[in-house]
Amino acid sequence: MMRHRWMLLGLALAMALVVAACGGDGEGAGAQEGSGLTILDATFAEDVGEEMEPINPTTSFTPEQTVNLLLTIEGRPREGEVMARFYVRDQEIASATVDLADVNEGVIFSIGENTRVHFTLKPREPLPVSPNYRVEVFVNGSPAGSYTFAVAPPPEAIPSRVIEVTLAKGMEETPNAYVPVEPTTTFSTSDTVIYLVGVVDLGLYSRLEVNWYLNGQLAEDATRSLTAQEDLEAVSVYFTLEKQDGLPAGDHEVVLLINDEEVQRLSFTVQE
Repeated sequence: MMRHRWMLLGLALAMALVVAACGGDGEGAGAQEGSGLTILDATFAEDVGEEMEPINPTTSFTPEQTVNLLLTIEGRPREGEVMARFYVRDQEIASATVDLADVNEGVIFSIGENTRVHFTLKPREPLPVSPNYRVEVFVNGSPAGSYTFAVAPPPEAIPSRVIEVTLAKGMEETPNAYVPVEPTTTFSTSDTVIYLVGVVDLGLYSRLEVNWYLNGQLAEDATRSLTAQEDLEAVSVYFTLEKQDGLPAGDHEVVLLINDEEVQRLSFTVQE
């Protein structure tokens, strides 16, 4: 068994991520009166051609790929603003605005009788793996569409899975693994800590997250996660729920997610 030590201090949504969003290259023209704009099509792609055509359209990207979004707007408007906001889960990670009046600024391109606008999401660090990405598009300040995409592990990454997991009152560190001490699913209000000890396979860039639900409510301060910077096979991990004043009585759950998808749920009870 392989052992890794982890500093499990970061909240689940904390990400060391710097990204940039920008308008794409091209030429613009305008021939439409008024400021009303209609989006005819939205296409994600791995790359964009010289005439702003999508190359390898897809809605699934790897963590290091650039995400391209091409919007086709009806007609050739001479004015108006198009904004794109990129989100993972409910966290905004980048945004950009294109002013259609800037026809000489290389931000729009005419396609027949219509206009195409290009937005990009360029990660300076690998994007978190998750199926829960979306782009919210606004036209002249009004919502105009929501478009989803996913970030998947690179094809060479090993599959991620939970091999085993145990709740316990304690944990012992051995040369080869973390070992649960006094495994149980029943605890006392006088207990101040619960250990979740397990063994997982975690592929490159994949993320393991643990959420504790106390009487149905998420204990946000107890949420922890770790992200693999290399393929980890049969790695030993542990997480804790700590309450210095004692655990609350009731029926509770702990939920494990890999790449934002639930993979295991365990129930436990705290008694007076």
